[in-house]
Amino acid sequence: MTKLHSSIAKIAAVITTLVTFSLSATQTHASCAAPLSGGNFEGQASQRVSSPWVGEGRVGIDVGAGYSHAGRNNAWMRNVSGWNGIRQRVRLQPNTQYVLTAYVRTSGNVTDGYFGVRDARQKVFTELKFGSLPGYTPLTLRFRTGNESVYNIFTGFWALGQDSWVQVDDYRLSGGSCDDVNLVPADN
Repeated sequence: MTKLHSSIAKIAAVITTLVTFSLSATQTHASCAAPLSGGNFEGQASQRVSSPWVGEGRVGIDVGAGYSHAGRNNAWMRNVSGWNGIRQRVRLQPNTQYVLTAYVRTSGNVTDGYFGVRDARQKVFTELKFGSLPGYTPLTLRFRTGNESVYNIFTGFWALGQDSWVQVDDYRLSGGSCDDVNLVPADN
């Protein structure tokens, strides 16, 4: 019977090793779908605003021009009249807290700037109004989504009859089940 016990002990050791190896090899780490992409504009290769961002009015990208908050690139809006802004469509978890931050600076005559979130139909969901910001200033907006899952992150301004500009860089969106992640945008 000692040979039988010895054989059983060896088989048990092999099974234990295989189960332990199998469990450790199949461990997975949680991953998050990220709602905001390209918030630092470093992936923008030309002076034209491109996906995942959409321009509204007269807008562009400063590529390596030395105007960014960090890195090489930033987005800009500049005009004498009308609405000028950028937006990105994102998927967010319904009924969930988020924090949106971006760094913004403006010409001295900007009085009607807006930073915020629109719903899927481009209706303002929540926004923060800003005026003249002579140096890059972090703007932070805390909000809770509604029952919908598609929103639009935006920054822009109304130019009121004189040459005015806004520069924006380093967007961050955190909240939901995974804080501080760069996410995959919704289809624009």
